Amino acid sequence: MTASDDTQRAGLRPALPLVVAGFVISFVLVGGGIDTVSVFINAIAAANGWSRSALSLGVSVGAISAALSTPPVGIVVDRFGVRVPMVAGVLLLAAGFAVLMQMSMPWHFVAANVFLGAGFAATALLPITIAVSVRVPDRTALALGIVAAGASAGALVLAPAVQALINAIGWRGTYVCMGAAVVCTPLPLLLFALPRGRLRAPTAGTSAASSLRDDLTQPGVGALAMLMILPALAGFSVSVHLVPYLSGLGYVATTAAAALGATVGMSAVGKIAGGFVADRRGALPTLRLALVVWVAALLLLHAAATPSVLAAFIGLYGLAVGTQIAVVPAIALTVLNTERFGTLFGTLQLAAMLGSAVGPVASGIIYDATGTYGGAVVLWSAAMAVAVVVAWSMRIPAPARTAKLLATA
Repeated sequence: MTASDDTQRAGLRPALPLVVAGFVISFVLVGGGIDTVSVFINAIAAANGWSRSALSLGVSVGAISAALSTPPVGIVVDRFGVRVPMVAGVLLLAAGFAVLMQMSMPWHFVAANVFLGAGFAATALLPITIAVSVRVPDRTALALGIVAAGASAGALVLAPAVQALINAIGWRGTYVCMGAAVVCTPLPLLLFALPRGRLRAPTAGTSAASSLRDDLTQPGVGALAMLMILPALAGFSVSVHLVPYLSGLGYVATTAAAALGATVGMSAVGKIAGGFVADRRGALPTLRLALVVWVAALLLLHAAATPSVLAAFIGLYGLAVGTQIAVVPAIALTVLNTERFGTLFGTLQLAAMLGSAVGPVASGIIYDATGTYGGAVVLWSAAMAVAVVVAWSMRIPAPARTAKLLATA
């Protein structure tokens, strides 16, 4: 009997160590290591007089480094499992934080993010998603939602903690603490909680001679790519521009920032609740509903000067975003029915990350040209409306097909 047989019967129970490890890694590495970057930028700029544009360049370089790293990380996961890329990722993170702790020039921050972007991709952003997708066949969306909720919880808890620590010991000392947490957290989990070896045997009916191009052109992959790219474009645009947009509507900065934080909190609820519903009602129907709710939430932004409308936006938007994050990898597991699941998913993740890079820039250009965010909100809404159409026209194989992708003992 294989481990996958046990997992099918018992749901999350056999994979609980993996799910817990994923939650902890997301909490510390994503919620702390990635989502607190704006806190550090504010402190570093104030302490050293460095320009925000120079520091923002470092963040952009880190995002590009992470995006370009996802396909090779996926390839390594397919060939060796999750431990090999994660060990490499830990070493890259250690190198990046070593530079941050000693940096004395703005370009040092940029250089550090080259290491950090690749390190986060190899340690936190891709291997856990692939492992959970493959190892939890009948509760995939719920398991992924729990893992992703770790990032939301980490951002809510660690952002204010990091600010308090910076106030107490400065940004350099805080980087020492954060670097130690980010580098050390995955190590015991690598030893005791994460699966060893390759995640699964070759799938039945998969041709060994098929090329990556053949796999990327199979039915459903194009639609899946759009359902990753469009939400990434719109979602990251909202994350970057929501606070200035609300400030333009007359909200004070603290209220606008609190609204952004509240969307993060609601997304955590959406990740778990959406995953729970998807495992029982179907991933694609759940995603369709979430995308419709996402569009409705964006339409509310036009009237968000009214506090009650803003509250409705926060609730609907957070639930929709969280559900999409939890459900899409579960759909990918069914669509990408080849032994190169990690490679294919990593390639599509690269496309999604590039989409997330385009959205905020395009929104900023629209604002600079018009003096208002009205056109940007239309862009976000249009992107998600297209995603709704794609989701409603998409057809994926029956869930039973997923059984071919399970890990062996």
